[in-house]
Amino acid sequence: MYKIIIVDDEPLMLEGFSKVINWNEHGYQLIGAFRNPLEILDFCEANCPDIILLDINMPDMDGISLLKEIKQRYPKTHVIMLTAHNEFKYVRDSLRYHADEFLWKPEMEFEDILSCMNRIMEAGEKEEKEQEARNYATVEFTDYREEEYRFSRDYFSNLLQEFKKALEMEDIGRIKEESEDLWRMIVQDRPKKADIMGGFMHLIYLYQERLRTYKAPSDIMIDEEQVLGLFHQKYSYQELIEGLKEILDERNQYLEAQRQEEDNRLKGMIASYIADNMQMTDLNLMHLSKEFNLSYSYFSRLFPEVMGKNFSKYLVEARMEKACDYLKNSDYKIDRILEMVGYNDKSYFIKSFKGYTGMTPSKYRDKYRISGRGLGSLTGQMGVK
Repeated sequence: MYKIIIVDDEPLMLEGFSKVINWNEHGYQLIGAFRNPLEILDFCEANCPDIILLDINMPDMDGISLLKEIKQRYPKTHVIMLTAHNEFKYVRDSLRYHADEFLWKPEMEFEDILSCMNRIMEAGEKEEKEQEARNYATVEFTDYREEEYRFSRDYFSNLLQEFKKALEMEDIGRIKEESEDLWRMIVQDRPKKADIMGGFMHLIYLYQERLRTYKAPSDIMIDEEQVLGLFHQKYSYQELIEGLKEILDERNQYLEAQRQEEDNRLKGMIASYIADNMQMTDLNLMHLSKEFNLSYSYFSRLFPEVMGKNFSKYLVEARMEKACDYLKNSDYKIDRILEMVGYNDKSYFIKSFKGYTGMTPSKYRDKYRISGRGLGSLTGQMGVK
């Protein structure tokens, strides 16, 4: 549990922070609340707080001066500056003396403070893990040879950036390709552990973020100590690669399954919406993207991936299948049917229908209503009802 201190000369502010908020349920322990800033330094010496919420405008000693003193004595203590004055000089001075965050009191809610503290502590934990990873790098690869060293930091950074893009898109095929490039680089360029450990730990951090979005169970979340252990062992290049592949492959399988489940759910929602609204003559990708609260550019890429074909082809097929159903199973006139499936031009509808079925709507109706045959392969092409 992280320890926090609040320093503010306003009694109501201190009382609100101290008595109204249940810090413990959010993973924090309030260990002190002070109106007098002069008492803080000795208290920090004895209690080592993780975060200090510090008001800028106070008597005896202003918050900026106290911030400077705190950071000089306790550089690992995080400080969030609070002020009711929206002036640039406060922001500038806070940043100059390494404040971690800056919050404006008139618009400050508890959720803002909590989010701010969580962000700071998560970043601190990440930095500690990466530093620990760098410390582990003293155990070199068993088959490292200085004369074989060809490592390029720029090339490695580019590989990591491409991997990151693939992971953000949850494109498992591309992730596998980028992984192979990383393994190939390790084998061919013969880096030192210190060259690549931080980058791989950052990848693990990104994986953890993706897994959290799906609320992955604990046995799927990556044990970061296990990853560090791979670098700490006296391993060859190939042994390290095999260990990393085993860890990442399992998570890739999980992400792929979750993505497929999401795609299937979205596919059903899109198909249902189009089926229910195909009478709209202006039904298009822009309309759908707004309906599903997604950007047009993203949705235009997503649609063919999820639905298996581009939007225009899918919509035409959906409309034609529905028209076939009406022609076979209803007494609606063709003029009415074309309106019900989103057309307002009869000649264009007939042309599209003939292109799709090989016959005009009238001939289609005569053939299938007289023979009593089912719609056969035409209505089975898409599964659209």
